[in-house]
Amino acid sequence: MEHAVSHHTNRGDGAEKLWLKLDDLFEQYLNLLDQYQEARQQLSAQLSSGYMSLAKANFASTSRASRYGPDYYDERMRASRKITVVEKGLGEENFVVTCCLNSGEYSKRETESESVPAEPDCEEAKEDENPTKTEEDVNERPKIDPRDPIRWFGLLVPPSLRSAQSKFIGIAEGPVPQLVTLTKELRALEIEIGRTRKSIKKIEK
Repeated sequence: MEHAVSHHTNRGDGAEKLWLKLDDLFEQYLNLLDQYQEARQQLSAQLSSGYMSLAKANFASTSRASRYGPDYYDERMRASRKITVVEKGLGEENFVVTCCLNSGEYSKRETESESVPAEPDCEEAKEDENPTKTEEDVNERPKIDPRDPIRWFGLLVPPSLRSAQSKFIGIAEGPVPQLVTLTKELRALEIEIGRTRKSIKKIEK
């Protein structure tokens, strides 16, 4: 009789622990679901803003015969962003986005170089005002990467087109990998919740 009571008590303690574990899993799931919804809203807002900037660029285009879009993509296109999947252990993965283009603010450098006033023709004055550049100085300046998709449409593109590019880059580097990670974590929690429920049913039978 005592053995039966002890066995019943152990089953009750085991069920209570599983219920506490299930509550904790549901709490984690709801927190991740909230993050997922926020990431979806961020993705929707950035997509809307990016397409709005693209529409403004097409409206402001001086050439009505051509529009900024996939019809004028370079067939030699290469990816400008690379996503690497890094395993963190225990089945967890992290998505790292890296840029495949040369670093540097190319458009700002081009704008600054165009706005610099003309220097005097006197070579002696140039030597006095500007010291001779060494090879290190030349190498430190980043070169313009021709693979930058913004350059497919010429050197002088409307600011709204650059804004659209930055918005879409932000999507690839932010909400998209975040949503993929959260989706994977939510599915893993759903599996764990299902297993815990089955264990509770077995104990309570």
